[in-house]
Amino acid sequence: MQLPLLPMLLSWQMGMTQNEVAPLYLTILVGLIAVGPLHAWLADTYRRKHVAVLATLGLMCCFLSLLWIDSFAALLALGFFGGACYGMAISALITISIDIVNSEQRTLANKVLTYALCIGALVGVAMGGLYGSDAWLPYVAAACLMLSALLTQSVYVAFRAPIGVSIFGLDRFFLPRTWLPTMLMFFIGLIPGLYLPWAASSQILFPLLSILLLILLVYPVITVYVNLAEHCQRATSVSSSLLGVMTGILLGACLSTVYLCMECTHAMAAMALGAAVICFPFASRYYRSHKVRD
Repeated sequence: MQLPLLPMLLSWQMGMTQNEVAPLYLTILVGLIAVGPLHAWLADTYRRKHVAVLATLGLMCCFLSLLWIDSFAALLALGFFGGACYGMAISALITISIDIVNSEQRTLANKVLTYALCIGALVGVAMGGLYGSDAWLPYVAAACLMLSALLTQSVYVAFRAPIGVSIFGLDRFFLPRTWLPTMLMFFIGLIPGLYLPWAASSQILFPLLSILLLILLVYPVITVYVNLAEHCQRATSVSSSLLGVMTGILLGACLSTVYLCMECTHAMAAMALGAAVICFPFASRYYRSHKVRD
């Protein structure tokens, strides 16, 4: 829930300015994208529940390692590893949420999981803004991740024999037919990303309001992505929506830390909102002409 706050936590831990840790947002994004083509192969070869549990534990190690990070190179490596673990965990959890319910409940399962992710982000940003400089916060994040790993391990997921997928592929990562809605989600994700670094200065109102916007959009957005997915593409489609949002959040946070000025942040957020408004009618028309479900 606090992965996007990792650069801010490190800035307090290492005595660095937020501007100096801005590249960490990019390394998190690179890790998130780099592991994407491996999602389907990892889940098929090592079982999706094992991937989810191990990736969650890896993310937990990222927060615990905050106590020993002492160089910029280690900081960048930590960001890459954290982004990769986050991507693997979310992709595996999306697949699990579909596999453990009946076919008529799969869309609801996707929405519940996405709501949980957004609410976790809301709580994480609030805690980071209020208690970010406290040494115990990484332990709280690590404890939440440990609890998540235990709960995931306790879920029964029926065994499925490996079907032999290729090592690299877009399955469980990005569905090309959702490219235009994903672009729209990228512009929307920029807005909370731009305000995210301001949580560090206890100005948490705008970050929380922007994340609330994402929560309000969960129901229609997941419906759109599910309706664009053909048979067996539901998990890939939902992953595409989260990829667009997370890319926007991380790039927005990086820009905001480089230009750490509230007026600049408002201006960039207004431009992102304008881009989303312009993109919306094209995405809506695209959705109506390409949806495969009602």
